[in-house]
Amino acid sequence: MEYLKIATTIMVSLGGSGAIILGLSNYLGKLWATSMLEKERHKNAETLEELRSSLRSESEEYLANITNKIEIYKQTHLREHSDKLAIYRATIDLIATMLAKVEMVYLKNKSSLTPEESELFEIERLRIYGYLAMLAPQNIMDANDRLTDLLLALIYDNKPTSWIEIRTCTLQLTNAMRKDIGLDKSDVSYNGER
Repeated sequence: MEYLKIATTIMVSLGGSGAIILGLSNYLGKLWATSMLEKERHKNAETLEELRSSLRSESEEYLANITNKIEIYKQTHLREHSDKLAIYRATIDLIATMLAKVEMVYLKNKSSLTPEESELFEIERLRIYGYLAMLAPQNIMDANDRLTDLLLALIYDNKPTSWIEIRTCTLQLTNAMRKDIGLDKSDVSYNGER
């Protein structure tokens, strides 16, 4: 209230020139405020553009990095899948050869494996193990071990078994490999009569 009285007293004493001074100070105040506001707006716009540019650059760099990692992962995964396919095919080829010989012995077409066939059997089973050990997960190694143990017991210990048991172990190994490479998640089974 006191300030208002002082301001009124000054205005009355100045008269008309007080009104001019008041108008001029009001005009200059607005002009000064507008200028300061424009400078601040310009400064904020520059800061905002710098932030946008920085974020754009960081985003592009991050995206390039992620894209590169995805490409490396994709190439690695494809190479591993291709390697697994090759190894599993070679394994099946070797198992087929081994089982044909075992079937002949088991069906009594032959009394036993010849020394050369026994040596080849050992080489093939070890080759299969080495192939699988390079890329196969443990469940495939376990399925191979069950089949190998069954065949070794039959060939060297004359432990009786059935062809159904041999075929079952072979199919378990085959199904584990199929699932690992994603060909089909369902099991294949023997539906014949022999």
